[in-house]
Amino acid sequence: MLGLTAPTRFSFCARCSDQRRQHCGSNLLRLYDYWDGKRGTRAFPARRDIDPIELGGLLPHVFLIDVLLSAPYFRYRLAGTGVDKIHGQSLTGKTPSDIRTPEIAAGVEAQYSQVVADRRPRCDHVMLLAADQSFWHYERLILPLSDDGATINMLFCGIYET
Repeated sequence: MLGLTAPTRFSFCARCSDQRRQHCGSNLLRLYDYWDGKRGTRAFPARRDIDPIELGGLLPHVFLIDVLLSAPYFRYRLAGTGVDKIHGQSLTGKTPSDIRTPEIAAGVEAQYSQVVADRRPRCDHVMLLAADQSFWHYERLILPLSDDGATINMLFCGIYET
């Protein structure tokens, strides 16, 4: 587990929407556009719509989260090498509480839960001060996926250090 303390500042931008260009960096905007193109006229694309080959240079910065019906409610299904580098460890198969302090894990899970409840993307600009006094600043995009077109069963995410 990384030794992250409570964040000195946790900063969130408005959720991605029609004004998404004001909130997401160019790489996350490309990921949003990819997700938007895959959903077509549906509310959400399905996991089967996402083709890793089509993601190209975005792939190292992408991660998938299973949305579970009981606690723990979120489990990292897979993560690109860039995601693992930011977190200092492999996320695959872990939950937020496996890799964060209880306070930060609860905040991360609340953000994931909000995407599921609101049924819309979320773009966050996050600033953290770690226990070793290192400063993290990154942006993350969380996009809902649904295999049946109604129930959000996975989150498709991208993360970049800023």
